[in-house]
Amino acid sequence: MILPSLYAKKLCVDLRACDGAVPSDHYRPSPRRLPRSLEPLTYPGHFEVRCVSRNAGIRWNRRWVCVSHLLMEQYVGLEAIDEGLWNVYFGPIWLGWFVEAKHRILDRNDCGLRRP
Repeated sequence: MILPSLYAKKLCVDLRACDGAVPSDHYRPSPRRLPRSLEPLTYPGHFEVRCVSRNAGIRWNRRWVCVSHLLMEQYVGLEAIDEGLWNVYFGPIWLGWFVEAKHRILDRNDCGLRRP
């Protein structure tokens, strides 16, 4: 196969810059082994735990609340902090506040996590 001249020139310059080495000459597999599956997330006993459905939301008092499509089929924990106000967590990560009166999860900037 004949390479286009511009590509061939660039390849030669790149190889000279690395003393003719290619990336596979420097590759070493990682000594760390990753688990085949992650441990399920656990929440303290006083949390309300809900599974985020495939439509990216949870049910709360028979109403739908949007969470995030990134968390589909994952469990989130809700911690009551006041009447009608909840902290929302994904494992140890705080996502925002769930305000029951608005049926929305709000972040620090008082914005929804996702637009409906």
